[in-house]
Amino acid sequence: MITIEKYFLMYITYSILGWIMEIIVTYPNYKKFVNRGFLIGPYCPIYGFGYLFITILLSKYMEHPIGLFVLIIVLCSAIEYITSLVMEKLFKARWWDYSGKLLNVDGRICLINSLAFGVLGIIGLYHVNPFFMDIINGFSIKTIHILFTILFTIHIIDIVLSFNIMNKIKNRFILISKDNTAEIKEKLNDIFNNNILARRLKNAFPKYEFNIFKKFKELTTKIKK
Repeated sequence: MITIEKYFLMYITYSILGWIMEIIVTYPNYKKFVNRGFLIGPYCPIYGFGYLFITILLSKYMEHPIGLFVLIIVLCSAIEYITSLVMEKLFKARWWDYSGKLLNVDGRICLINSLAFGVLGIIGLYHVNPFFMDIINGFSIKTIHILFTILFTIHIIDIVLSFNIMNKIKNRFILISKDNTAEIKEKLNDIFNNNILARRLKNAFPKYEFNIFKKFKELTTKIKK
């Protein structure tokens, strides 16, 4: 029997696996291990939620792998697009941009990533899910309760702290929006360097590009012309 607690343990498991994969995939670009993810802890929730939705909504189609592959692509692309849009609306920042990649939509999703999610989803449903569910089902009910309570508490605290940091940073954007681009970046670095948790978020997204920079740069370019 799969309970809410077991679903949460699966969510955490896939969030951690996604975080590890992000580190491996981005290593060639940065030449170092970067602590990826929006949250402070070692997990990427978008992977956890993605696999939960795949498991809950699409498991019934496992007898039709080709159709399942297509459905996983559609579902994961929708999740990634919506997540990107919501994060940008909330914090006035874009956390990833696929504008330079083939067949992208607003730079939020692209063909190669969607195909990769399809492959990972198939592997997850047919191989990874049964493996981890066997491990989880091997735990006693008491052990599952304890794991759930500890991990859920840590996760909620992490979410609250991370959102608080991003809200503070977002508010600073508004306050310093009249400065030139170089001064804005310098002040943002000061904000990041004075807060260990904010440094964690900065290191997670070393190539971040905020909308305010784009708009201010466009404005200054027009003025110069």
